[in-house]
Amino acid sequence: MRSAWIKWARAVEHQRVLARQSREFVEVDSHEYVRFDNASDDSDPLLRIQWRLKVKQPYPEQWSLLIGDILTNMRAALDHALWAAVIAHSGPPARPQAVQFPIATTTNKLRQPRSDLAGLVTPEIWQAVESLQPLRAQSEPHLHPLEILRWLCNVDKHRFVHVVGLTSIDLTPVHITSPTPLQIIDEWRHEGPVADGAAVASLKIKRPSGGRTRLDLQPTFSLLATLQVSDDPVEHRSLQAVMDGIRDAVLWVLVTLTKESGQPVPDADGLELGDLHETVAAQYAGHLGIIRHSDGTLTPIPSPPDDNTPK
Repeated sequence: MRSAWIKWARAVEHQRVLARQSREFVEVDSHEYVRFDNASDDSDPLLRIQWRLKVKQPYPEQWSLLIGDILTNMRAALDHALWAAVIAHSGPPARPQAVQFPIATTTNKLRQPRSDLAGLVTPEIWQAVESLQPLRAQSEPHLHPLEILRWLCNVDKHRFVHVVGLTSIDLTPVHITSPTPLQIIDEWRHEGPVADGAAVASLKIKRPSGGRTRLDLQPTFSLLATLQVSDDPVEHRSLQAVMDGIRDAVLWVLVTLTKESGQPVPDADGLELGDLHETVAAQYAGHLGIIRHSDGTLTPIPSPPDDNTPK
């Protein structure tokens, strides 16, 4: 079982590198919001204002390589754990290529793995394997961390797992200050993945009568690095949430199978983990995200405590 833990530890080490680079990237002037309006067109009864995202520095390609290494090692950790359980119970299997930790979102998808693998391990091990499946989730099994790992691993076999654009979150309305009363006709915010040059907010205001007036507009945007985690339906989740979820889900599998095998759970020191990297390096220094205000200042959004992390 030790090789499974070493694979997991190596993946975590890569995650720490990615997390540190993510924190450093937040401090880079990587993007800005460009305002467009028709203030000079007095013939239009509406004042139309739009903000577009301008990407000044894209996410590094190295992140895709790190993510690929993380996924490969996490997936291998699961397979190594099941292999160790098979060897301990029934010896070298007749079909080694069939010994893969199953990840199933439905009962039908688990039927063939059960036929191939259940007899190769102890009943307790197989019961544990089935209990850990995404299909046991109360809702949205396609968003279970193990299913996300399976899906991303398949993507990584054929192409880069890209950090998808940016996600703009509607936090507050545009703050408007004007010496005269204004009538807002429409306000719109984009929420979801965005690309360079995409509109992220727009505002339509009835043009004040009696000449021009000074408007102070202060929109607030929040941007997160995201990964696509499903294609049916298409879903995106923050890079931090995906990495943390996969790490903890695989850890829980290893803890469960190790205990069911009657072996002690190793400690971090025994895995020689983290000699070259920080001990703790959550993305954004432990924050869920960073709000970039119109004046360029940054405000962190603290991550909520996770009381469900496996011990």
